[in-house]
This record gives sequence, C-alpha cells and structure tokens, in this order.
Amino acid sequence: MRFSRLSAVVAAMLIVAGTAGQATATSARETMAAPDLQLPFPCGQKWQLNTWQHAPALDMVKEPDQHGTLGATLIAPAAGTVKQSYQHANAGNMIQIDHGGRYFTTYIHLHARDVSVGDRVQRGTVIGQVGKDGATANGHPHLHFELGYDANGDGRASWGSENSERVRPTFNGVTYGQADGREWNNVTSHNCSATSPEGTAKIYGALPDGRLTYTTIDAESGKRTHGAVVSAASLGFTPKAMATLNFNTLLVTKPGSDGELYRVDIRTNNEELIFETPVLLGTGWTHDLLAYDGRSHLFGIAAGTLRRYTLTVAKPAISDITGNTLIGTGFTLKTLTTTGPDWILGTTTNGLLLSYKIKGRDDWDRHQLRDSTWQNFDALLSPGGGVYYGHNPAGALYRYHDGDPYDGKGDDLSGHGTIDATGWAQTLLSAQPGTVT
Repeated sequence: MRFSRLSAVVAAMLIVAGTAGQATATSARETMAAPDLQLPFPCGQKWQLNTWQHAPALDMVKEPDQHGTLGATLIAPAAGTVKQSYQHANAGNMIQIDHGGRYFTTYIHLHARDVSVGDRVQRGTVIGQVGKDGATANGHPHLHFELGYDANGDGRASWGSENSERVRPTFNGVTYGQADGREWNNVTSHNCSATSPEGTAKIYGALPDGRLTYTTIDAESGKRTHGAVVSAASLGFTPKAMATLNFNTLLVTKPGSDGELYRVDIRTNNEELIFETPVLLGTGWTHDLLAYDGRSHLFGIAAGTLRRYTLTVAKPAISDITGNTLIGTGFTLKTLTTTGPDWILGTTTNGLLLSYKIKGRDDWDRHQLRDSTWQNFDALLSPGGGVYYGHNPAGALYRYHDGDPYDGKGDDLSGHGTIDATGWAQTLLSAQPGTVT
C-alpha cells in the first residue's frame, strides 16, 4: 500500500510531544546560515516525503511502496552533537541533533537509537533505525522528521506540535514542507561518503583596533589547534581589505579616498604575533575586497568591478604587482575568497553562494552553489581543499566542505558544524591559500 493511501486519521495526526510548544518559528527569520542537509538515509536510496497535515514536518517512507522502511538505516544529514536521545511516551524512540547556528533536526518513531546525548556525529554517521515506535505512529513504519530553529534562544528546538519551532528543511539544495497535503516521490539521497580534507588552515585576522591575529585549524576535525595569537602592536588603522599571500606576508588596504595599499611582513606568529612596520606600496587601491589565489593572481573588487593582478615575488613591491586586468562589472559580492588558481568564491547580501572560474577580461564562468541563507556571513575564507569557513558578526565561525570545488555544483557541499560559537571578534579574516588538500 502506498504511504499516500494511509487512512485519513493517520494523515491528519499531529504528534503530541511532551516538549513545551513555543511560538511558531515557521515565520521567524533565521539569523544564522541553515545547515546544509542531505536526506538522513544512505547514498542512492529513494524515499517518499509527505507533509500530511503537519507542514513543515515531513513523514518519510522508503520507495517503492514502503518496502524496507521498517528497520531502515538512519544516518545524520549533517554534522552536529546529539541533544536528545530517549523514549517518549507518544513519539516513541526519538533523537534530536544540534547542528549549530540554533538549528536542530528531530527524528521520531525510531525502531532503534544508536547514539547518546553528547555524541558528536558527522554527516553519514549511523544514528538509528526507522520504525513505528510510539502511539502516534499508529503502527505504520515511517520516519517523522523535523528541522527546528531555536527562535527563543533557550538552547533547543521544540518539536512535535503545531506551535513548535519547526521550519522548512532543505535537502541537497531543494526545499520541502511548504504546505500541508504535499507529496514528493522518489527523492534520492545524496548523503554519500566524501574524502576528508587534509592539512592545517592558517588564518590571519584584523581586530577593530588594528591589531592582528593568527589562528590555525585542523581541516579534517575542524578543531582550532593554535591561537588566536593576538599582536601587541597595531597597524595604526583598521584595514578595509586583506589578503594573505603566504605564511608571513599580508596585503592590507587603508580606508580613505587615497586607497593606500600596505605590505605587512610577519616576523613571528608562534607564542606572540610580531610584524614589521607596514610598508606603503602605493595608492589607488580602493577595493572593498581582496583575495589571493596562491598561484600568482590577486583579485580585488571595488563597487562591483572585479580586477585581477599578477604577483611575481613572495614579498612584492609595487613594481611586482602587474597585469592590472579589468575582468568585468556586476560582481556585487559581500564576501570574497579564492578556492584555487583563478577560482573565486563569494556571497551576496541576498544569500547567494557563487563560484567563478576567471579566464580573462570579460571571460568567466559563474556557478550558483546556493540560493539562500549565506547572507549572514560577513567573511568567507578558504585554505583550499574545498574547505570553506563562514564568519558571522556575532563571532561564530562555521565550517563547510565542497567535495569538488571546481565542478560548479552545490550538491556535494555540506555543512560540518561550528568551529567556535563565539570569540571570533575580527572584522577581517583571510586564510593562507593552498594549505589544505
């Protein structure tokens, strides 16, 4: 029997969860980037999704015709930490995962739970089995799934009732749960294994008072391994744009109509961060954004115009910055980084995540990887290897991994949780390119 032909009683049934119902979060405007979710099932499986009368929550059964739903393997749709895992009187076995940014996923009616509160999971980690546990399952095997946003800031997302904090989920870039009575057939899981990035991300930053910072992050685990080391000295100004050329060389611009460009030579960044007096290279650098691709090209954006320069030495004088090429206009990006030689990545104020292959003057390929939620970042940086870090003004740093940053597609881009929820007070951040593979 098709899941869509279940009795109207089951179709209309709402879960009576013991968690207190909060003011609905469906209309709340998210202030953090939502996690990049894949279906919570192994790669290649096909599932039917239904809202019944409890949109945006979804009920899921395995295709074709529900065969294999009972006992089906349930895996994490994104990285996170298990917030709840217990037996509920009505909902049966349930699990809730905290994905950071105040977003939570909830799974109920489970046949088995394989994780405990506090467990850290990655996308693809087995967390349980689909079942029919709990009175409100009405004896029918299915997964009841909810994405919740902690709108009231109490550290969890209420679930299971009409007034809970659930919001519409997006799987593999497609949003579901828009209205009651909706059904999606043969939705394929792209929750596939991916290679892990290797190497150490080396990140420089600038504080509002002009002091510099240095931090390292293990690319595979996402753990901060060094710093932040903060300089005692200040640049003497708050830089407008910054690009990391190599381990001990930065380029920064000074706000103002002159557009002064400085080279900053780092002497040490181990136990303390010490740099030489900044060297004024020239004027006219009124760029809002700068990024270096690690090979030879420096990119700058001013008022939506993208220019590309060629660097010929590791510590350039102004004569070593050549090839001022006007690539094009219309690059109205809010953030800018590079993912490899002649590849740039940025976000827009309306939430797009865009990747460009730059070929030359009036010649580039544009790829839209995401169409929403990325407007919350005020800095985007990449150390290579498809690893992206997004910084929001509240001081959190989030981690993402793009399985192939050069395929022009976003279906292999996944969120991997939070590096730190707070503490990143820098106004500018820049990663040394090519340190992660």
